[in-house]
Amino acid sequence: MPADHAQKTMRPHLLGLRSRFILLVLAGVALVSAALAWLTFAESREALLDCRQEQLFELARGQAAEVARRLEGVAQAARTLANLLKEYRPQRREDIVRLLRRQVAHSPQIFGMAVAYAPYAFAPGRRLFCPYVYRSRQGIQATSLDNEQYNYPRRDWFLVPQLLARPVWSEPYYDEGGGGTIMTTFSAPLVDKGQVWAVVTADVSLGKLGAYVARLAVGQEGYAFLISSQGTFLAAPQPHWVMRETIFSLAEEMGRPDMRAIGRRMIRGAAGVVETVDWHRGEKAWLAFAPVPGLGWSLGVMLPEREAVAPVFVLARHQAVLAGLGLLVLAGVVWLLVVGLTRPLKKLAAAARRLASGDLQTRVEGVRPGDEIGQLAQAFNTMVEDLNRYVEELTATTAAKERIESELDLANQIQQSILPRIYPPFPERSEFDLYATNIPARMVGGDFFNFFFVDPGHLGLVVGDVSGKGVPAALFMTVANTLVKNAAQHHLSPAAVLQEMNAQIEPDNQMCMFVTMFYGVYELATGRLTYVSAGHPAPLLRRTDGRVEQLPRLKGSAVGILPQLELEEGQVQLEVGEVLLVFTDGLDEAVNAQDEMFGIQRAADWLARAEIADGPTMIQRLVEYHRRFTGPVEQFDDLTLLIFRRKE
Repeated sequence: MPADHAQKTMRPHLLGLRSRFILLVLAGVALVSAALAWLTFAESREALLDCRQEQLFELARGQAAEVARRLEGVAQAARTLANLLKEYRPQRREDIVRLLRRQVAHSPQIFGMAVAYAPYAFAPGRRLFCPYVYRSRQGIQATSLDNEQYNYPRRDWFLVPQLLARPVWSEPYYDEGGGGTIMTTFSAPLVDKGQVWAVVTADVSLGKLGAYVARLAVGQEGYAFLISSQGTFLAAPQPHWVMRETIFSLAEEMGRPDMRAIGRRMIRGAAGVVETVDWHRGEKAWLAFAPVPGLGWSLGVMLPEREAVAPVFVLARHQAVLAGLGLLVLAGVVWLLVVGLTRPLKKLAAAARRLASGDLQTRVEGVRPGDEIGQLAQAFNTMVEDLNRYVEELTATTAAKERIESELDLANQIQQSILPRIYPPFPERSEFDLYATNIPARMVGGDFFNFFFVDPGHLGLVVGDVSGKGVPAALFMTVANTLVKNAAQHHLSPAAVLQEMNAQIEPDNQMCMFVTMFYGVYELATGRLTYVSAGHPAPLLRRTDGRVEQLPRLKGSAVGILPQLELEEGQVQLEVGEVLLVFTDGLDEAVNAQDEMFGIQRAADWLARAEIADGPTMIQRLVEYHRRFTGPVEQFDDLTLLIFRRKE
């Protein structure tokens, strides 16, 4: 009886302990679940907001491109007429008017076109000459703008392209002669020997374009607007803003410095998405803007924040319901698990604490095997044994890995120190601009470059690509780089240099490695480049007129394969201002996420439109353009680029 009484008196205490334990576990689970639910909501909200902003930005950028496309036909018509006049310089007004009539008739979007000659450029005894053809209700009419009162040489549409010697779009304006509509003018100068002798213009009405922008669908309540390079509204949600207000005048009127800052970014050609207050409705909104290519204008799209984030709150409600249901299910599972837990868990917890404190010799003892808790204790003991072995192996592996990484880092430093690193490489020589860079695919690579004076009048240019990757290719690269420089001291002929280099590599090349090379000798006095291409991609050359051509790929196999090299030498004359781009296959054979290759043509297109700058700047811009194409895709080829520009 006393024993039974003792057992009965212990049961309430035991049940009370279990209840408290279960309540604590459930409270902890509920807290963790709430934190996870909030974290999931926050991350989902950010992801949805980012996606919405990206959609808004893509809409702005796409519509900006569409605006540019709609005006490109006008610009192309002016360029076509300008090119025609360069080849065929008519001497009679009737011939010029006939060409203007034909161009206006074939281009419905053009209101009028003119050919404005520079003073005394049409005829020695005639200061001004400017026939103009335009549309009217009576059809296509012709007139002249060459009166002294109008004095077109002082007008912006003539003066700006004459000073810049390149085509420009004028700032939009009201044209009373065109029926009071908003106009803009594209002016294309005709240049001969550095002098502008005439300007071809094309006038286009912006009425339809403004209506197109104003009708753009931006969500349910958003809108689009278009501003000029000076911030003037060309299309706006309020019609009376058009050509009467600028983004800056509205900013002053509304006391909005943030609006002024946005306007400055837009007219400077920036693109982006910002949070702001809607200028039209006065509520929080998102504004995405992008430049209109080639015009200096900017297009913006405004979307109310409440509309943008509406899907986020719908998602939040769904997540809240799912989180509540999940918490209920989890509470039931935890209840079932906690009821079955007993004292062996304390031993497991104590052993886990000892293990967490660093005691790798701890063990769980005194737990009866056979049930789930016993299996857990046995698994814990096995885990401790495996952990001891793992720590030992990890310590050894980490030490070996650190040693290898240290050696590879040192090898990379040594390899980079072999290549020329100073810019400009020859400060005392102003006849050319020269720069090169090497980006290995791994810690060390097989690409290399070099440039050195063979003698005071000849400069050697070297770009090579060793087969393979990693340390073997790096070692072979070091040997090849040294041999080509040494051989260049014995021969002026590029073919003879590579033949001597091959004679030293091929006999002992037991690993059958080889190197493709471009080696050229540039004669400073004449600008002539003599070169060979031993299995290497032919360089790209940008001419003075902006054309880009790939040099002929000459006959010749890679160095180190055959006992005798049959190399064909080529020559090209570099004029002042022309740019030579030498590269390895890491440029054209790079791929993006769609498995598309970068290709020679894409490199040539970039070089054709690249702004001429110093060597480091041009190579940096090419590398950035290349990385934008490849994106996050890992590349397996080293990349080497060399820029050479004749300056005088």
